[in-house]
Amino acid sequence: MTKTSAIESHVPKAVTDYMVTAESFSLVWNQEYKAYQTTPRPKELAPYYNHPDYISHNEKSTGLMAQAYRFVRNWNRRVKLRWLNKANPPGKKLLDYGSGTGDFLKAANNASWDGEGIEVNELARSAVSNKGLKIFKAQSQMGRQRYDVITLWHVLEHLDDPGEMAKWLSQHLSERGVLIVAVPNLKSWDAKFYRHHWAAYDVPRHLWHFSRESMHALFNQDFELTQTRPMWFDAVYVSLLSERYKENHGFLLRGIFIGIWSNFCALISKEPSSLAYVLKKRN
Repeated sequence: MTKTSAIESHVPKAVTDYMVTAESFSLVWNQEYKAYQTTPRPKELAPYYNHPDYISHNEKSTGLMAQAYRFVRNWNRRVKLRWLNKANPPGKKLLDYGSGTGDFLKAANNASWDGEGIEVNELARSAVSNKGLKIFKAQSQMGRQRYDVITLWHVLEHLDDPGEMAKWLSQHLSERGVLIVAVPNLKSWDAKFYRHHWAAYDVPRHLWHFSRESMHALFNQDFELTQTRPMWFDAVYVSLLSERYKENHGFLLRGIFIGIWSNFCALISKEPSSLAYVLKKRN
C-alpha cells in the first residue's frame, strides 16, 4: 500500500487517545483505500476496549455520557430497522457484524428477521449470553454461510484491513444481497471544527478514518451504492465527547449546540458526522 502525506488540511498528523491511555498516534494517508490509517497499531487492542469509559461494550456504565450514548443507541436502533425494511433485500437472513452487546440484533429478531452476529470482544459477548442470540466470535466459525443483509454499524473503522473485509462481505452475501455500512465521516463540519479533539478519531480503537471517497475505493468493485443516509444524532454525541476531551466548562450545552450546527451545515454540504452507506451486491 502506498502512503503519502495527508490530502485533507484539517486532518491532524497525530491524535491522542483521550479516553484511556493519553498515548499519541499518527494518522497516515493510505492511497489505495483513500483513507487515513492509525499508526502504529498496538499489538494488543483489548486493553483499549475493556475500559469502563468505553460504553458500547459495557452495559454497566453510568453517568451523563453513558445516558447520552444509550439514548442515541435506542433512537438509532429504530431508525436502523426502518432502513433494513426499506432496503428491499431478497430475504430475511441477517448478519450483524460487530454486534456488540446485541441490542440491534435482538430488536431485528423481534421484528421477524433471522439474525446472527459476529463479535470478537469477549466483554461485549458476555453481555449477550442471556439474550438468546447466536453470536460467532470469529469469521472462521461461519463456514460458507450467505446472508440477505449484512450490517456493520460503526465497525469497519475498527478492522485491520477494510479492503480484505470488503471481499469477505461480498463472498457472504446472497445474490443482490444488501450491505449497510455506517462509519464516521472525516469531512464533516464537526471533524473540521474539532480537529485533533474530534472524538470520532477514537484512536487506537479506530484503525481507519473514512470519507465518501474511501468507501467508493473499498466497495465499488463488488457493490453498487444505492443510498447514503445521515446519522443525525451522532454529531451531537461526538460533539459532547469532543467538548469533554477539551475539558471545556459547560460542555453539555456547547456540545449540543455544535452538534446541531454540524447537522445544519450537513444539509448544505451533504457531509454529516456519520454516514450509513446502503449497497447492493453486483450481479
